[in-house]
This record gives sequence, C-alpha cells and structure tokens, in this order.
Amino acid sequence: MRWWAALVVAVASLAATGTAGAVGPWPGLAATVSSADHSVRYAASRANGGTAIRAISKGAVTAKLDVDGAWGIPAVTSVGLAGGLSPDGRLLVLAQPPMHQGLRAESSFLLVDTPKLSVRETITLPGEFGFDAVSPDRKTLYVIEHRNTSDLVQYVVRAYNLVTNTLVRGAVVAKGEGETMRGYPVSRATSKSGAWVYTLYNRQRGKPFVHALNTSRRFAVCIDLTWSPSSSEIWNTRLSLTPDGRKLLVRSGGAVVSQVDTRSYRVL
Repeated sequence: MRWWAALVVAVASLAATGTAGAVGPWPGLAATVSSADHSVRYAASRANGGTAIRAISKGAVTAKLDVDGAWGIPAVTSVGLAGGLSPDGRLLVLAQPPMHQGLRAESSFLLVDTPKLSVRETITLPGEFGFDAVSPDRKTLYVIEHRNTSDLVQYVVRAYNLVTNTLVRGAVVAKGEGETMRGYPVSRATSKSGAWVYTLYNRQRGKPFVHALNTSRRFAVCIDLTWSPSSSEIWNTRLSLTPDGRKLLVRSGGAVVSQVDTRSYRVL
C-alpha cells in the first residue's frame, strides 16, 4: 500500500477508535490545506517517484510543482486538521510521511514559496520533529519535538529561526510548566492575525488542556480546563474563537462546554 493510502486508513481508524496511537508520535499528514480566505488550497501527492504539489483555485489547478522525495501536508491534530501554511498564505511547509513506530534519527521539512510555487529550501533537524505553526512574519517555524522512545506522546515545543536557519536553544515553555508536556492534539483555533495558536490536548488521564502559543513573541500559556469529557467525547470536541477574539470556545456535541478569556487566560 502506498504511503498516502496508508495514511487515509490510519486517520479513518483514529476517528473510529478515538486513539491517536495509530499515527505515531505526531499527527501525520493531511490531504490538502486551504488559505485563510479559502480562495486557494494546496495538495501534495506522490507522482513519478517524487511529489507533485498543486495549487487549486475554484476547482482548477492553477500551478504545479514537482519535487524529489516523499512530502505531504502536515496535520496539526490527531483527527487530521491540516496545517503547513503561514498566516498570510505565502509560505507552505511540507513534512515527510510519518513513522508508525519509534522515533526517526532526523526530520526534514520542505519550504515552498506559494506566490510562485517554488522551493525555498529544505530544513533537516536531528531527531523526531513535526510541524506546529509559522509566525505571521514568516520568520519563525514552530515544531513539536518528541524525545522519549518509551513515551511517544510526550513532546516539547521548539522554535526554528527561518532568518538565521538555526534551531533556537531550549523549549518554548509555558509559564509554570516544565519543559516537556504530554497529550494528543485534538482541535485547534487560530487568531485572525495568526499571532495566537490555541491547541486542545487530550491528556488521557486527567482533564484536557489548551496550549496557547504566541507565535510572534515565542512564548506559551498552558490553560487547564475544568470540563471533564468522556474518553470518546473528547475526540469530537472543537475549538473556536468569538468574532472579537476575546473568548475561546470549547464545543462538544454542539454545546459550549467551556470558555477561556484570551486576555487573562482564565477559564470562565
């Protein structure tokens, strides 16, 4: 079975069983990703021994780029939400297909400038890394590092400086939290500017939490929710922001089960 077909099976299995273990230490790949205004979407698929990257608008392919190697659109949640685009849509980050067991020795990302759909560069990092986010100014790439071979759910948020092409020393640590965290990413909401990225994590044991990442200033806040979902309910939970961005809403079964003040980070 080809790797992209295997991915579809894995994601379908995940949705049915409510467990993220099927897709390895990070969420894996998605089929396509759309710009913020949904005017363009990007797809990556295997073709002629490499990867074909396509820009699609109004149902028609408007640009195509063929590259060597196996690359795909990175997912940012365990239920397949697509990521990889900078907030302004001018930079697309592609990742390698996931490993389903253990941690890889090195991880690579392909950076594509979307206006001309051309390769900007390839980044290779020692260790197991997955895509997380890109800052609004496209100067910082955020990645999720997995270090523990006996606990693949444990992770560390890292920042990569796209100007100097260096991995920033240390982790992006939430105030009051340790360097490493643990959980499966379930849902995500992003502010209009892209400066804030909110990710809902399932701890499996204990109540879920929201990891609020400030992509412009390289800091994070960990928000513990008071809501206690069932083991199956958590996988259908979704995050959204109110139009003014002042409240983060946690919805389950169509109902708002928790709210967070995005200015004070307090659970309301």
